[in-house]
Amino acid sequence: MTDTYEVFYIINSFRQVNQMLFRAFWNENKQIELTSIQFMVLSILKERPSIGINEVAELCHMGSSSMSAVVERLVKGEYIVRSRSHSDRRSVMLQITEKGDKVQQETHRLWMERVSPILDIPKEDLEHLLRIHTQMIEKLEGREMNNP
Repeated sequence: MTDTYEVFYIINSFRQVNQMLFRAFWNENKQIELTSIQFMVLSILKERPSIGINEVAELCHMGSSSMSAVVERLVKGEYIVRSRSHSDRRSVMLQITEKGDKVQQETHRLWMERVSPILDIPKEDLEHLLRIHTQMIEKLEGREMNNP
């Protein structure tokens, strides 16, 4: 197998897993009102109340401008609120609302119900997979830094 085909099969494997996760969750049932990134933001805010948009963007591996659009939709949906920091009036902090907390909990429940079969894979195999993912990220980040 040539290097090109090997890379193709690796990337295609990631694509297939990603598609299956998407289908298992967001396409299967219309009762979920959040996108995956909105769910991630609500989950972060639940764990880390009153953090700024830049920190949320960093935790989601997104740019600040892209995250601003996600936050705007969550604010309009009344899932989160913006407030000024008491220590720095220029800073805007994000907080999950009661409505946001409820939809995050329900989405989390459905998510776990649908993807928990992954946990049937032996723990050692999952740890190995995550270690390889970390190696791949490090290799690709190193490549990115060498080619601005």
